[in-house]
Amino acid sequence: MAVVKTTLKLFGGDTVIVRCSDNCHIHLSANDCGRTGIDAEIMSVQNRNTAYLAVPFSGIWNVLIDSHSQSLEHAISYVPA
Repeated sequence: MAVVKTTLKLFGGDTVIVRCSDNCHIHLSANDCGRTGIDAEIMSVQNRNTAYLAVPFSGIWNVLIDSHSQSLEHAISYVPA
């Protein structure tokens, strides 16, 4: 099982684009910056190889890709607002 996690500083209105070689689960969560130690999941898509995720507010964001593939190829980018 492949798991990929990255952290990005994004602004409200940005769009995160995730592309994977296989269908996977893609999660976007706001990083709480240690205040409670919990990430608040904002958006999740399942069984997709491409996702466009709109960022609702500015801050530090976590992107998590969860796949059953052992040879997952992926690309994470964003389009500024």
